[in-house]
Amino acid sequence: MERYIGLDVGYGFVKVTDGDNGYAFPSVVGEGDLTPSLVTGYHKSQRVADLRIGIDGKVYFVGKLAIRRSSLAYRGLSATRSEGEDLRVLVLSALSLFCNEPTNRFDVVTGLPPGRLHLREELISQLGSHHRVTVVRDRRIQDIDITINRIEVVPQPLGTFWAETLDSWGQVRNPLYGKVGIVDIGFKTTDLAAIEDGEFIPEKTRTIPVGLSSAYSDLSDKLLVEHGLEKETYALDEAFIRGTVNVAGRPVDITGLRDKTYESLATKLLVELMSTWQVPEFDKSLISGGGGAALGKYILPHLPQGEMVSDPVTANSIGFLNWANRLWRVNLEADSE
Repeated sequence: MERYIGLDVGYGFVKVTDGDNGYAFPSVVGEGDLTPSLVTGYHKSQRVADLRIGIDGKVYFVGKLAIRRSSLAYRGLSATRSEGEDLRVLVLSALSLFCNEPTNRFDVVTGLPPGRLHLREELISQLGSHHRVTVVRDRRIQDIDITINRIEVVPQPLGTFWAETLDSWGQVRNPLYGKVGIVDIGFKTTDLAAIEDGEFIPEKTRTIPVGLSSAYSDLSDKLLVEHGLEKETYALDEAFIRGTVNVAGRPVDITGLRDKTYESLATKLLVELMSTWQVPEFDKSLISGGGGAALGKYILPHLPQGEMVSDPVTANSIGFLNWANRLWRVNLEADSE
């Protein structure tokens, strides 16, 4: 039996859920090995924090493990994400978190930025359908089979719309009428999607090349100048979330630097938003994404009809799963009646 999966492969973080369990991990990949980690006794490693996978004879550390242990870790930010294997590695790593049997089958809904939808068939081809991978579970090396039975690729911000309007079974629970704008702020891009009375309007949907990566680069430069601390941008996730960074073993408060960077980025984003949309035309503007959670307090005062969605970081993956249930389970039940 297939399992339905909502999968949001962001440039910053991967978010994935099957409705019972959800995971998020940095979109970082590096060379690795399958040797089980040696835990010293006071810390119990979570599956998502010790994420490694063998694919076609190569082994990768993924997410936090790649940041901690890979000397050549990277976070791919190209538009096509086709230069290496990182996209395939991230997707299979995410699906492996739900693999508890030797053979596993999935139906997946995922998204692309609206400005990248022309890459839909290339994405499906990259991912393929049948995979034999190697993972480490309970300190044992295991081979598992992953089959992606069906994959639906949709405009990324629609996940937020479905998270707000559909329940976990794919039924409409909160219909949104009128003209709704989705502002989905990610790590590399911000996606703007327009929906009117439930109909997606592609002509008023855009991908803007502005995201949190700009803030990361800016903060990285400031840390080097002010503290002599040189950090790759992919290693700044915890610093941004906590507002502190360790310098010589001492926590240093960087909330002032971070918030100033956020404010500047929000101003740039608002200029792009106002230039792209006639904002007063919208009855509601929903703010989403990890960048939405970070920049919301700077953006919302300028959008009278704006509101932050209930779970901005994982909204797309939740909505993708809701749509998977509507697309396949609800329609299947209707056809069988």
